[in-house]
Amino acid sequence: MGWLIGFIVVAFVVAPIMWVMPSPAQKRQARLRERAQQLGLAISLVDLPQSHRSKVRKEAAAKGVAYSLRMQRERNRIRPHWFVWREAPDGERDIDGSCPEAVVDALPALRARMGADMVGFGSTPEGYVLYWRERGDETTVEQVAMLLEDIRQLAGGTAIGRKTNT
Repeated sequence: MGWLIGFIVVAFVVAPIMWVMPSPAQKRQARLRERAQQLGLAISLVDLPQSHRSKVRKEAAAKGVAYSLRMQRERNRIRPHWFVWREAPDGERDIDGSCPEAVVDALPALRARMGADMVGFGSTPEGYVLYWRERGDETTVEQVAMLLEDIRQLAGGTAIGRKTNT
């Protein structure tokens, strides 16, 4: 009986400690985000973009992550807002907004480099952003960084705090 009581007491002491420990998925997420920061990307938890139909129906947006390549603001110039779907939902246009012609011309190659869990990419006033469900590994994050850099080169602008692969 004494052993049983001792086991229960130890279990009650160890259980909260185990509850606080990050899961393997949380550790993987932390590694991805740390690598993204090393590459000069900003990370934001966001609602993933929705189709017009989903917005009209007021469907709940899926949660995801936006990895952004921040850009320097240019005087007297407002960066246009545009978004490109990896795969456009039924009845939706592939491109929303005034996407630069160089990006439109390179769309097949850019989309081919996007993973299945990536929703799309676009331009915001802060810079260029890629929306995804954050599945993959550090190599995937490096591919995201290279993709955003290629989009920046096609669309224009100067990155803030861009770092080399280390």
